[in-house]
Amino acid sequence: MDAQNILVCGIGGQGVVLAGKIISNAAYGKGFDVKTSEVHGMSQRGGSVSTHIRFGEKVFSPLIPGQSADIILSFDIYETLRYARDFADKKTLIISSNYGKIPLWASARENDGISIAEITGTLKINFDKLLTVNKKETAMALGNVRVANIILLGLLSKFTDIEEDFWLKAIQDSVPEKTKEINIKAFLIGRNEK
Repeated sequence: MDAQNILVCGIGGQGVVLAGKIISNAAYGKGFDVKTSEVHGMSQRGGSVSTHIRFGEKVFSPLIPGQSADIILSFDIYETLRYARDFADKKTLIISSNYGKIPLWASARENDGISIAEITGTLKINFDKLLTVNKKETAMALGNVRVANIILLGLLSKFTDIEEDFWLKAIQDSVPEKTKEINIKAFLIGRNEK
């Protein structure tokens, strides 16, 4: 198997690093060689955060080369636009939440922000394989809005060569004991979505 390149992005506090850890652990559990790299930026101030995950029979570098991500998983639509520009091409599957926070650099200038509808339109024009998803309501029904991103991770899992058992073990090994049940439920909702 050629290396699979997955880029996870979002803003500080959205669980980008946790999602990267779960993906890496699932791939490693399956027996793949795994390399990762994290960029935290100004994460504690709501800044951009990304994790590169590369796995396959043998992987030599943790960084995804430009325009060669197989999948971009984004927890913020503004970050989707930022990272798709550098790492996606026509073959890249983009899974993005369809909501986001206007970046600090945009909101500081009056009427300078770009709307979510404009971003979605731009992404649809430029990338053939785009799934925009809103799972906040589903996560709230489960009892914790924070698991919305685990639902998106479940959706991503369907597009990898990693079986469900490896994903479930990776989640159990990566989240606190008291949140294991809700995170597994959230993951399975995403994985079983039609």
